[in-house]
Amino acid sequence: MTGAKILVYNEKNVLAKVRMMDEGYVSEEICRTCGGVCCKAKGCSLSPEDMLRELARRAGEERELRNGAEQDSGDGRDRLPDISELESWLQESQCAIDHFSGQTGPYYYIRMRHKCFTFIGVDAMGECIALTEKGCGLPYERRPKGGRYLEGRQDRHCQQHYTREQMEEDWKPYQALLKEIWDRWYLRLEDEGVFERCEEEYMQWQRKTRQMTGETR
Repeated sequence: MTGAKILVYNEKNVLAKVRMMDEGYVSEEICRTCGGVCCKAKGCSLSPEDMLRELARRAGEERELRNGAEQDSGDGRDRLPDISELESWLQESQCAIDHFSGQTGPYYYIRMRHKCFTFIGVDAMGECIALTEKGCGLPYERRPKGGRYLEGRQDRHCQQHYTREQMEEDWKPYQALLKEIWDRWYLRLEDEGVFERCEEEYMQWQRKTRQMTGETR
């Protein structure tokens, strides 16, 4: 396995840079028949390319609102996202920081947020915020790598091809940045009772959903 590389992005050409991403698997028909069992258990994992794509998209939208039809005055330098930029995007996005036990300890990464929860992913399980009655609400090109690389199978023994080993390698350069955001917000939200309120809201949402669909458990 090659050494991890920090991916930089340029707001003007990032979409061209991330076209190197493999398309993965298209399993919409299979997923539709099962109702999105995987999506109801946990949000898909992003890769750094996914994160950079969404950061660039957000920056472009903000620039259009700020400058209108004026020519962009930015210098277009390649650069890393700074902590305030990433933190602001996380708060406004449908994503969350989470972690798993890696070879050297906790490994931080970004995944899709769970319904009713925050951008600090203390919720180990939950339904993906992007799941709708018709399937994933995101167009294929904006779905996380964990969603694109999930191979749906008719026997429902679906296989995830974006492995934890690959995630460790991909997210290795971003550990300090993600950990700093996690540490900054985790205790604050816990002390304010946000996580407990999220749990209560999620359980209420589950009960309401079951009543609407006629489920008995």
